[in-house]
Amino acid sequence: MHPQRAADEILDEKLIEDVLSGNVDAFAGIMDRYRNRVFTLAYRMLSSREEAEDVSQEAFIKIYRSLKTYDAGRTRFSTWVYRITYNLCIDFLRKRREIAPLKEEIMAASSGGPEEIAEARDSAARLHEAVQNLPEDYRIPLTLFHFHGLSYQEICNVLNVPLSVVKNRLFRARKLLREKLDGGEGGGM
Repeated sequence: MHPQRAADEILDEKLIEDVLSGNVDAFAGIMDRYRNRVFTLAYRMLSSREEAEDVSQEAFIKIYRSLKTYDAGRTRFSTWVYRITYNLCIDFLRKRREIAPLKEEIMAASSGGPEEIAEARDSAARLHEAVQNLPEDYRIPLTLFHFHGLSYQEICNVLNVPLSVVKNRLFRARKLLREKLDGGEGGGM
């Protein structure tokens, strides 16, 4: 196991133990460690900052209430947190009746058989190719945001452009990706 991963798991275990022992303040440590990851996943799935913030809040409430059911022998804590967040996003999308099949397939393949894993690899390869074929002005902010986890402000600082430009480029990059992944035709946006 990678030394950093082992250290992260030890810290997670300590925080969980503290929370379960009655130290409610220790949950702030869990939130600090996972806030960006939970929000990024929610945002990637929902494509709305406000909705991602709502789902993130729900995820941390659920994590806190369900912490006593977490089984460290079964899965890593980070995986458990991602799964809770993912499930809340799927529920939210079902309520909106806008489930994105590609995203669901990729996430579902982690627990599927060889056929599902092959489909997920194919989907991931198509996504990678579509991202690589984006114009540079769109590809760079999209990559910084979605694959490197930078915030809008951090991207502004890296690219030396205003916040409105970053938001616009991310919006257009996502639109182009949707069109490319839906067969190259316009998505009607």
